[in-house]
Amino acid sequence: MALSIAAVGTDKTALKAFLQVPYRIYRDDPNCVFPLLDEMKHFHDKQKNPFYRHATAELWLARRDGQVVGRIGACVDRYNNEHWQEKVGFFGFYEVDDDPEAAAALLQTAADWIAAEGMELMRGPGCFTSNHDWYGLQVDGKFNRPVVGMPYNPRYYEQQLTDFGLAGAKDLFAWHLETGGEFPEKMQRLIERIASRPGLTIRPFDMKRFFAEASLVRDLYNKCWSENWGFIPLDDEDFAYMAKDMKSMVDADFLLVAEMDGEPIGFSLTIPDFNQATQSLRGRLLPFGWLKFLLNKRRIDFARTILMGVVPEHRKLGVDMVMVYRTMQAAFAKGITAGECSWILADNAPMNRILEGYGADCYKTYRIYEKAVG
Repeated sequence: MALSIAAVGTDKTALKAFLQVPYRIYRDDPNCVFPLLDEMKHFHDKQKNPFYRHATAELWLARRDGQVVGRIGACVDRYNNEHWQEKVGFFGFYEVDDDPEAAAALLQTAADWIAAEGMELMRGPGCFTSNHDWYGLQVDGKFNRPVVGMPYNPRYYEQQLTDFGLAGAKDLFAWHLETGGEFPEKMQRLIERIASRPGLTIRPFDMKRFFAEASLVRDLYNKCWSENWGFIPLDDEDFAYMAKDMKSMVDADFLLVAEMDGEPIGFSLTIPDFNQATQSLRGRLLPFGWLKFLLNKRRIDFARTILMGVVPEHRKLGVDMVMVYRTMQAAFAKGITAGECSWILADNAPMNRILEGYGADCYKTYRIYEKAVG
């Protein structure tokens, strides 16, 4: 049967087919949580999404005798390459049947496009970069329903990527943590000692000043993570675009700001696992999805800590330990019984040690792959 690869370009019908591919791949998978279609349309709108002011991208569909069997996207983000002084193109939105020929053709198409853009490496999978959701390929651990913002994939994807010659560049951990409200006495005393340090304050996000607080968090993000592998700077427009969507998801008690003598030095961001509320919607909020979401939202008992960081000059004070503790206290008070901290770089020894000390279980491993192109 003949295989063809075609670019989506500006064809709205092709984009619709692109967005529908996960429904083919995961149609019988009870663990899959389909992305909200409207959100995906907005993400790929190059006129409205500020990401495309500093990034170029293309999407492709694979068809076999006219039937869509897979998809892939590729992008070049100028901010990444300027920050790290490298020539990398990202591939992502990767979904394909258990079809080695289609997989190889899609990956080669993305590699050729990345090379034609003057890049030397292809990196992924993601949607598209580390600043977006669904970054990495799960390669180990518990393949259950993913939490909000985390990827989920068939196990055969790993073989498809390695068969193409992609090699692991970095592993990312997800930690599962129970929030029973009780902590070892020794750790409790240590946390209380750190929290009582003169000048140190850890406060909740001020929702009445949402966008001013969001700008503060953006500045902290760029300071805290600038040297971390995978970091890509966020500018005002990028962060405002993300913050607008986040406003309805943020609980002030789950977004903490650490200050020393009134100066912001760190923050942590945790959100309820909205995948528990959206899984049954199958990607559609309209016409009745909103009602289902609001009903399901009341039963959420899981959360995900997405970001936690402290500026370099204050990292050895133990502020991150206190933020984890305060987050767990708030979660338990709101009926959250467990959560996930993700993703954490496999070689981020200090944070992995903190989570292990809290009794967390490193229960999933994701991998970012790379390959030279050109």
